[in-house]
Amino acid sequence: MGAKTYSQEIESPVAAGRMFKALCLDIHLLPKLMPETIKTIEFLQGDATSAGSIRQINYAEGIRFKYSKQRIDEVDVNNCYCKQTTIEGGVLDEGYEYIVVEFKIDTKGSGSVFKINTHFHPLPGSELHEEGAVVKMNRETGPMMLKTVEEYLLANPQAFA
Repeated sequence: MGAKTYSQEIESPVAAGRMFKALCLDIHLLPKLMPETIKTIEFLQGDATSAGSIRQINYAEGIRFKYSKQRIDEVDVNNCYCKQTTIEGGVLDEGYEYIVVEFKIDTKGSGSVFKINTHFHPLPGSELHEEGAVVKMNRETGPMMLKTVEEYLLANPQAFA
């Protein structure tokens, strides 16, 4: 079975540039805003703006995965685009070879629209179930993270301005 792609679009009243900086460039904000989910994020190689960089996300107690490692494949600050691949840990332990996530944040009026394309690549011989736990969790995590960051940015208008 080949890769399966899922797409989501979520509108936000926050400007695209601010949202991109908070979600893709200064990812260290996430453990502060979501301590019940993300314990720490550390860069093992490079930084948030360099293709080839590798970061490890360590999840909080009670989360079903201990950690995941992601490689940053592409970052285009001018177009608010980021592409990353989960290469170790996390959901890969459940039958996936790797997972590619593309984030694109476009301007819409004074706000933005957040586009997420997730490409699941199962291990050879594995099957991807449309409503499996991993797919469902992934579909819920993106919007939850976006709304959490959005609330922070709306409450702190100078942050990432």
